[in-house]
Amino acid sequence: MTSCQICNAQHFKYKCPTCFIKFCSVPCFNVHKELPCEKPAVAPPSENLPVENVPMTYRFPTADTVPVEKLQALAHSDEVKECLSNPHVRNILKSLVQSQTPETSITNAMKEPIFLELAHACLKIVEPERFQHELDADVDLD
Repeated sequence: MTSCQICNAQHFKYKCPTCFIKFCSVPCFNVHKELPCEKPAVAPPSENLPVENVPMTYRFPTADTVPVEKLQALAHSDEVKECLSNPHVRNILKSLVQSQTPETSITNAMKEPIFLELAHACLKIVEPERFQHELDADVDLD
């Protein structure tokens, strides 16, 4: 993990929204903000690469590892793109990434209909057989 670019003592948890410098705490952010910062001329490299050019391999695949082809299919799904166009969905995803208790956060997110819509769109691509089976079971219960 990368260290804070201000104190170099802790692992970073945050990034400046303007210049993307990595910092670990509010005091370090305050030190950073003492001098004005600017948006970099070029975004960080990982944000500039199109999805097709990012080499994807797994160092330690497991039985639950999603095949790279299915992950790439997510990037091309109009339904997933439509869900991600909603700022509320993007905010939920950001909070999940930053959560200190991801299991609780996922449980809460799954209560949001708009997030469930995204989850279903993803499952249709990643696990189409299982997703269809669960849909059929839900219909039988009605």
